[in-house]
Amino acid sequence: MKSTSPESEHAWRFVTNHAHVLECIHADPSARLRDIADDVGITERTAAVIVKDLEQAGYLTKSRDGRRNRYEVHGELPLRHARHRHRTVGDLIRFLESGETPSASVPR
Repeated sequence: MKSTSPESEHAWRFVTNHAHVLECIHADPSARLRDIADDVGITERTAAVIVKDLEQAGYLTKSRDGRRNRYEVHGELPLRHARHRHRTVGDLIRFLESGETPSASVPR
C-alpha cells in the first residue's frame, strides 16, 4: 500500500511550488533565488525557472536594485484555472499567509 503522508518522497501537494515562490517573493521582494529555493525546498535552478514562468505570465516584474533583483507581485491578476478566475493572486497570497478559511461566498 502506498503512503499518502505528506512526508512520503513522492507525495503530491495541494499548493504548487509556483504559489510558494509567489508567497516568498511577496514576503520579501528583494529575496535572492537561493533564499527562495531554500524556503520552498527546491533547487536554485528550479526557483529560477519558476520566477521566469511567473514573469512571462505577467504575475511578476523583475527590476534591478543595485546588485540585486527586486520583484513586484501583480496581486490584482486572476488565478489561471477557469474555476478560480474569480480569485486573484493577491487572494491566494493572503489566504496562504493568514491560514484563514476562504469566504464561503464562492460561486458554484
